[in-house]
Amino acid sequence: MDARTGGMTAAPSGSSGSRAAAPFAVNAWYVAGFSTEIDAGALVGRKIVGLPVLLFRQVDGRPAAIGNRCPHRFAPLSMGTLCGNSVRCAYHGLAFDASGRCVHNPHGSGALPASLSVPAYPVEERCGLLWVWPGDPASADRTTIPAYDGLNPAGFHIGFGYIHGRANYELMSDNILDLSHIEFLHPSLGTPEVSRAKVEVTQGDGTVTTTRHMKDEMLPEGIARVYRVGGRRVNRSLRVTWYAPANLVLTVTVDTADDAEPWQSGSQTLHLFTPETTSSSHYFFVASVARDRVDAETASLFFANLQRVFTTEDKPMIDAQQAMIGDADLSDLKPALLPVDKAAVLARRELARRIAAEQALPRAMP
Repeated sequence: MDARTGGMTAAPSGSSGSRAAAPFAVNAWYVAGFSTEIDAGALVGRKIVGLPVLLFRQVDGRPAAIGNRCPHRFAPLSMGTLCGNSVRCAYHGLAFDASGRCVHNPHGSGALPASLSVPAYPVEERCGLLWVWPGDPASADRTTIPAYDGLNPAGFHIGFGYIHGRANYELMSDNILDLSHIEFLHPSLGTPEVSRAKVEVTQGDGTVTTTRHMKDEMLPEGIARVYRVGGRRVNRSLRVTWYAPANLVLTVTVDTADDAEPWQSGSQTLHLFTPETTSSSHYFFVASVARDRVDAETASLFFANLQRVFTTEDKPMIDAQQAMIGDADLSDLKPALLPVDKAAVLARRELARRIAAEQALPRAMP
């Protein structure tokens, strides 16, 4: 199994934090935060693919993403103050606008040399998510930002959540691509039918999809209530699609297991992983259920249970897994592979291919 393959690739030029410091695909859109995080003048500092990034909202409402490290004494600009369309550093008062240009220098003659600039990153706001492109700005194609069903609040109850993972983002993708673990790690979600399920894996252009079909299953009480199963036995399918570099969509479909009146329910969960460093990640997740199938109270209980499962079951396990791996390359440890690992292996190979392709591109001069 390939692991953290690749090397440093070019990022936007600038004097402070302009180049990725870890082996990631940088010519890609990553979720950097939720829209609500930068409301009311908030400054949000977040490290993305090893780069310090600052998120804020301009006067006209547009989001901005610039380097979070002041080029003077390297203080985090997120500790500063938003003044109109510029951010003033709390340490020595230098101010930077959404283009990364220093627009105010209170010292000496007030000169504004290019060396005072910070990087500016393409950023786009879609359906409550802030997407940032940490690579070459000229390559940032906004039409490639993922679009997801289930994010329209008019038709869906939507729940947003965030977890800081102390693990490599590929380990976190592996976790969702192999849902055989829910039978053992998640008693509130899994059943004995999970390990007996039929599993299909397909690969597309930058995607890997795995579908697990459970037949004649009695769901745990909590999710049975969400899907309005009652006491019926059901067929359940879990379809996960991985989109490079690390955005996954889990679609759950539940329908009747007998010949009674046709009936169907389900949900969708987005698992959006953004690398912070080689051993830590941002985990943004968004769950949705149709309003015409689930009431608001049941939806809230469903979202709360997912938050609990991800926080108290997935996170401790994956963090511990990373601790056991340490700084080693996963492939060097020669992990034993099972048939359930096929989707994760294909995704890792595709990601390694993309990183290698980026390495072959000409480097941007600092």
